[in-house]
Amino acid sequence: MAVRHRIVLLALLINMVCYTDRVCIAIAGPELRRNFNLSQTELGFVFSIFSLSYFLGQTPWGILADRHGSRGLITFAIVGWSLFTALTATAWSYLSLLTIRFVFGALEAAFSPSIASAFGRWIPVRERATAFGAFLGGGRLGGALTPPLAGYLLLHYGWQAPFLVFGAFGLFWAAAWFAAYRNHPKDHPQITEAELAAIGPTTTNQITTTPWPTLLRNSRLWSLLGTAFGSTLLWQFYITWFPTYLREQRGMSLTEASYYAGLPLLFGVAATWSGGFLTDLLTRRLGPRQARTLIGFCGLSTAAALFTLGIWHPEPALAALLMSSAAGAVDLYLGAAWSSATDIGGPNGGGTVAGLMNAASNAAGFVAPVLLGWVLDRTHNWNAVLYLSAATTLAAAVLWLFVNPRRAS
Repeated sequence: MAVRHRIVLLALLINMVCYTDRVCIAIAGPELRRNFNLSQTELGFVFSIFSLSYFLGQTPWGILADRHGSRGLITFAIVGWSLFTALTATAWSYLSLLTIRFVFGALEAAFSPSIASAFGRWIPVRERATAFGAFLGGGRLGGALTPPLAGYLLLHYGWQAPFLVFGAFGLFWAAAWFAAYRNHPKDHPQITEAELAAIGPTTTNQITTTPWPTLLRNSRLWSLLGTAFGSTLLWQFYITWFPTYLREQRGMSLTEASYYAGLPLLFGVAATWSGGFLTDLLTRRLGPRQARTLIGFCGLSTAAALFTLGIWHPEPALAALLMSSAAGAVDLYLGAAWSSATDIGGPNGGGTVAGLMNAASNAAGFVAPVLLGWVLDRTHNWNAVLYLSAATTLAAAVLWLFVNPRRAS
């Protein structure tokens, strides 16, 4: 296997660990609420504080990775977030929980932009979309495996066990990254001249200016940001409130809820990989704008429909399956979304627009758990929370129609 492909595989595996540490708190949600006497709104803040620091940290970490390389930065980040994953088990109050999860999010924020910088140095353009698809799918797979593993540890050893075990596990991957990666391909001891030639010039030293006035007047950009925000509101339900909903509203045991809570991310693995392939396939037949519009609208509108059917269905297992499949439908549009972002930004602003899209998504990641917890506290009605999630997804589908308008050149 070529060195660059081993680096992609390692990034995929570390992203699995990254999502494992991120998602395990959702399984412990009911226990945290009982142990710390939290309201639903307060538990929502515990869930969402991660996304606030994650959102704030992405751009600064990305600048550091571009300037100094990703080898030491990612190693530091893995060690740091693993430590704070373990420290979650030592929390003694609501405020300590918030503080620990805030720092945890700030450290995990380093990973994705640093991987983007690393792929920019190591992966030729013709392979980069595949590399990012594999990387993102690894995160979904890690999230899918987390609920049953965390549920088992919690059931047998207490709510602190998942945080301690997963935190310790991350240290191995920090060492693996430091040993396997070099900031420049030519510095890797196992690189060959043939692979250096295959990698080619993957970065540029040309300094470009982001066309902010043009971008901020672009309605396509605002439609894209709205779509990213609306679709993420539903996704945050899965990785925060879904296990609690299954246990408290649908009457599932911890084991059952842990199994079904992993399905949305498992469906996301297949959807993340297949969505980009379908978009490229249709692009060759219909053109990029029509292909992106079709995949995005069908995926998001189908997600809203499946989620609503899950709300209505009285059988808990089938309801959970329908709601989980909606997550996969949402993920179908991700390849089209990233392609649209680079298209909107053009040669001088593609990365900027992609960053803005990711920022909008993480802003929703902060808002959603708190908003859903607040609605639950005020209404004491889970359906109010669920219909809100379905409605924002449908709104995202409508906004998506304006991201790649037919009239655009």
